[in-house]
Amino acid sequence: MAKDAKLWVVLADGAHARIVTRRETAPGAAPGYALVTEFDSADAHHLNRDIGSGSPGRVYESGYSGHHAVEPRTDPHQAEKLKFMHTLATYLNAAGAKKDYDELILFAPAHCLHELRESLDAGTRHKVKHEAAQDLTKLPFAQLQAHIDKL
Repeated sequence: MAKDAKLWVVLADGAHARIVTRRETAPGAAPGYALVTEFDSADAHHLNRDIGSGSPGRVYESGYSGHHAVEPRTDPHQAEKLKFMHTLATYLNAAGAKKDYDELILFAPAHCLHELRESLDAGTRHKVKHEAAQDLTKLPFAQLQAHIDKL
């Protein structure tokens, strides 16, 4: 990483994300981090029945008069996690286009990291210098540098 490049570190999971950047510290001091922005999914703590459209649809069997509920094709929580990762990627793409940062480091669980990576545009993907399949959303900023040093 270039010494004067503006670095953003993305700490995300399927429902929460924090973007932090290095803050100015005294020469020789350990680097500190400051919060750039934070995202929370509106549906992170809702039950499946509260996220979906209510009860599942019904199908009619032609052989007899029974009616059966149709199972949803996707888990509503999984769909919300995907939607959240797309929202985060849209923010990162827009900020990258405005040159708010020069380099990115991504930390997210494997399934979220994959979705985030796939949702980034080519210019933003080019700015990703490191990524790790780790959930560090609750990690204190003081401990972040140790994880970055391992990359």
